[in-house]
Amino acid sequence: MKILALFLCLGLASSCLADIAESRIVLIIDDMGNSLELGQRAIALPGAVNYAFLPHSPYSKTLANEANRRQKEVLLHAPMSNLHDYPTGPGTLTPRMNQQQFRQTLVDNIYSIPHAKGVNNHMGSLLTQLKQPMAWLMQELKQQNLYFVDSRTSPLTVAESTARELQLPTLRRDVFLDNEPTIAAIARQFDQLLRLSKQQGEAVAIGHPYPETLEFLEQQLPLLKEKGVVLIKASGSRSVSQFELHRQSTKLSIEKPFNIGK
Repeated sequence: MKILALFLCLGLASSCLADIAESRIVLIIDDMGNSLELGQRAIALPGAVNYAFLPHSPYSKTLANEANRRQKEVLLHAPMSNLHDYPTGPGTLTPRMNQQQFRQTLVDNIYSIPHAKGVNNHMGSLLTQLKQPMAWLMQELKQQNLYFVDSRTSPLTVAESTARELQLPTLRRDVFLDNEPTIAAIARQFDQLLRLSKQQGEAVAIGHPYPETLEFLEQQLPLLKEKGVVLIKASGSRSVSQFELHRQSTKLSIEKPFNIGK
């Protein structure tokens, strides 16, 4: 009996050591919903990849449903004002909005993406620097039981810190994979991602459904296991999973959102 107990203890210890040694990556593919072909190719990537969908885009519902069917994680890719006046598309959150307008636009965006479990910012180099809109954002996400990923499109972002102040589950982007969408540049960024995951235990990367990015990931994601790295859903990251997200299973299945105020 004592020998059996010893073997059990050793087995548990080995399992724990393996878990500690294993690095984890949260990989988010942004800008989903505008291309059906590239979106389907992205969703076919192996492993626990996360997908952030632009609200009110042509194929967002179709692709979000497909991602959910494949047990992938879905996020809302919320458009926000940027410093360069780049076009951001429908559903953009701006500093010119009052609280009622801001919250109604955000809620409309959330309900436009089925199965969303979290939100990250699309652009937003201006808005994420502003404390008041970020407070409105995090308050509503907390009400909706959604987590937030700060894409960090500005070094002056207050999004992550505001989320933490309001005790909203949050994490931050470490690496952009494809600011330069060439195989060589993506490979360099991917190597940096792997290094950070080893150093920190966990790292967050954002990419896009570019043909070059998808080609690279199709080749490299199947090789992660032999490198001691695993892909995880954003909701399973240490930063998010420490919070209990008691979600109602039907909460985001309502087709028409409520109106906030008059």
